Amino acid sequence: MNKGLLAVALFFAVLAFPLIYNGASAVTGMGKGSPVLEKGKGGKCVKETDWMRRNHMNMLKHTRDDSVRDGVPAGESGLAGCVSCHPKRGEFCDSCHSFVGASPECWRCHHYPV
Repeated sequence: MNKGLLAVALFFAVLAFPLIYNGASAVTGMGKGSPVLEKGKGGKCVKETDWMRRNHMNMLKHTRDDSVRDGVPAGESGLAGCVSCHPKRGEFCDSCHSFVGASPECWRCHHYPV
């Protein structure tokens, strides 16, 4: 009986870990702030800053798919549009990706167009 109770307790502990961890992060201040990014050269981005922080990877992926598969020009919402305002990958993309612990796979095969 004790083994069954221990197994159930362990199951719920593992299940609750993400909630407890995120709650502790909010209380201790971990995860707060934002990376220092280079200001873009253009006047205004294609979308608002908060939207771009959350969705830029999906926008780039869908723009790439439309361009490569369907022949639709990428325009401002493609990587070339981003590079025109943010030419230094290390001071823009890499700074933010390092801050959040992300490693985009695109730069393993492709180079940053400048």
